[in-house]
Amino acid sequence: MSKTAETILKTAIERVVVYLDGARIFRSGKTELKKGYQLVRVPGLTKKLIKDSVRVSGKGKGSLGAIDVETKYQEEVSHEGLKKLIQEEKILQKELIALQEKLEFARHQNDKMLVLSEKFAIEFPQWLASGESQIDTLSEFLAFETKSKEANLKKRQKFEDAIEKLTLKIQTLQAEINEFRNLSHVEQTTDIVIGVDVTQAGPFIFDFSYQAKGVSCEPSYDVYLKIENAVLKGVALVNNRTLEDWNKVALTISTAVFKPIRIIEPDPFYIDIYSPRPSSRMMSYAAAPAPMRKMKKAAKEDAMDYEREEALEEIAIMDEPTAQIKESPSGVQSFEISGKWSIPSDGNNHPVTLTTHELKTVKEFYWSATASLGVIALDKITNGDAIILAGNAKVYADGEFIGETFIDQIAPGEEFKLGAREELKMKAEKKLLKRVKEKAGLVKGKRSISYNYELKINNYRKLAAAITIKDVIPYSHSERIKVKNFEPSLVPVKANLGIQTWDLKLKPGEEFKVTYSYEVEWEKDYSISPSLP
Repeated sequence: MSKTAETILKTAIERVVVYLDGARIFRSGKTELKKGYQLVRVPGLTKKLIKDSVRVSGKGKGSLGAIDVETKYQEEVSHEGLKKLIQEEKILQKELIALQEKLEFARHQNDKMLVLSEKFAIEFPQWLASGESQIDTLSEFLAFETKSKEANLKKRQKFEDAIEKLTLKIQTLQAEINEFRNLSHVEQTTDIVIGVDVTQAGPFIFDFSYQAKGVSCEPSYDVYLKIENAVLKGVALVNNRTLEDWNKVALTISTAVFKPIRIIEPDPFYIDIYSPRPSSRMMSYAAAPAPMRKMKKAAKEDAMDYEREEALEEIAIMDEPTAQIKESPSGVQSFEISGKWSIPSDGNNHPVTLTTHELKTVKEFYWSATASLGVIALDKITNGDAIILAGNAKVYADGEFIGETFIDQIAPGEEFKLGAREELKMKAEKKLLKRVKEKAGLVKGKRSISYNYELKINNYRKLAAAITIKDVIPYSHSERIKVKNFEPSLVPVKANLGIQTWDLKLKPGEEFKVTYSYEVEWEKDYSISPSLP
């Protein structure tokens, strides 16, 4: 029995459809065939080809027969992508070791501080009794202790977060390295073999398509905020790890599946009867005010981050070609990109601009009286007819980079908010007008402090502004403490756990004031924790 003739067909990738977790690749090739039944082999395709996804069509005088997909092995060849990943892993491992050493040093410092605190708690009463120290020394030490613990905790949390992220990144790299390697030290490829019954010799053209793993597509956005609209530029970050380079191909992005500056909400101000721990009264007393100090410090850090972002250079908006959008009956959107694209299989993200939309936006403003930042502005944006897939977004306002955030998937016509930033043309201030502390005995068996506050908001913008204001008054967890007689000049739209919310509308240049008063009353034989303002 004679061996069936076989022709090697050279093909080129002409078109690629990229999905969120894979790709469909279209190849084409041309060859001359003689009359009779024979095999046409397409060699050296990626091992990431999904075998049951192969589809073949052809042009020529004959008919297609059986189609086989074969796995081939050959001696392993060097791949630049593998070398790059191994080098990157070595660098990250060194960074990880350095972070672990810094974390261990921070933990050692914290242990030394605990030993010092215990020693001070034991010896200070003796120093005080002997006149070797003054009561001011206690206050100074408690302040130093609290500040040191907060700084050390923040440092340890920072190192732990960095170690966690770096470890995950190393694990991802190691998984990618293992994809390049195999235990038999051979390179795996795939061949497609087609049976063809040729009725008349001549030229034949074959078109192939197959799906491949090793491709990812992450949506990313640049958002440019203007006075009445927002320009949203959608970008697809295409990552090709198929081991096949795409050179000057027609590119389509499909939504089908193959699969920072923030508003600071005030925390409730809980108060309760002070109950010292038996082990160390001084340490309990020092720790009580910590949540308030921590909140203020976090707000200060947010302000510093905002100042650093404001210092970034202006980003100019340039005209770019956009894709033609098509939508299937099932709701899957595809973006046909104009021109030819080259995306090598190098494992890097390659940005592809998809769309640019002008969306309607409305400015909203927010102020928290418990935060150190001023008035916060953000944009409420109404989406158009296209689906916005979830992805990272860089946000710009008036040409300035103001922050990076994450956009959840947005349906057509849905509203979403982003672009939180400080509004310098609006001023807000909280002022204590009056504080009256009743002396013991004036109210039978009770002590009380009454407060009178003023919230003042100025709109220096040339446009009207709707602003949400939030402030907080104490909220009692104990029956021995009463917070009563809350009397605002303007009734809040919402009150929960002591958090008071007002919605105001200010005209251009308008100043508005909200005043309120309240009283805290408690049994005179008890102390309040944390201490009242």
